Amino acid sequence: MSIFEIILDVNPQLVAAASDHAKERLGYEYDRFNLDNNQRLSMIQIGTVGQMLFRQFLDERQIAYEFQLQAGEYDDYDFVIKNRIIEIKTSGYSIENEWRNLNGIYNASQLRSAKQKGYYCSVQLFINGYDKNTKMFDNFKCNAGVIAGWIEIGEIAKYPPTPLKYGSAHLIPLNELKDINTLLGYN
Repeated sequence: MSIFEIILDVNPQLVAAASDHAKERLGYEYDRFNLDNNQRLSMIQIGTVGQMLFRQFLDERQIAYEFQLQAGEYDDYDFVIKNRIIEIKTSGYSIENEWRNLNGIYNASQLRSAKQKGYYCSVQLFINGYDKNTKMFDNFKCNAGVIAGWIEIGEIAKYPPTPLKYGSAHLIPLNELKDINTLLGYN
């Protein structure tokens, strides 16, 4: 378990806005998991909730940033903070505190691109409302998020890719993530 976690409330307006955005983006999203459209929509929405929640977190702390919510096929970054490109990775969970038993996850096929684009780090978030059996996100069950920590892009490769059902990913133990406050200049 990460000792640095930051628990956040997720409001219904944020989830609704993420749902609208995910519907717009569905036509551009690469189908890397061979899921049906409803499941793909759920995956996009989880990522969008995470980005919007991180933006809310930064706003509440009055931290300056640039933000790019992917509207077309590609985006250049999620956030830029202090001239560093920050990528947000969001995973869903269903049972209270289940996220503590998960890992930070970074798709192996995306790591090379992140390095080429000059990404500085990846921030791992978790949100509730996801049913891993059906691969569906429930808007009405999402009311909590967790910023588990961050890791520099160059450090991700030290965790060998693990074959998963839908591809390979670098799995990072949560206790290996750094405190988000160190990224933002509080420590």
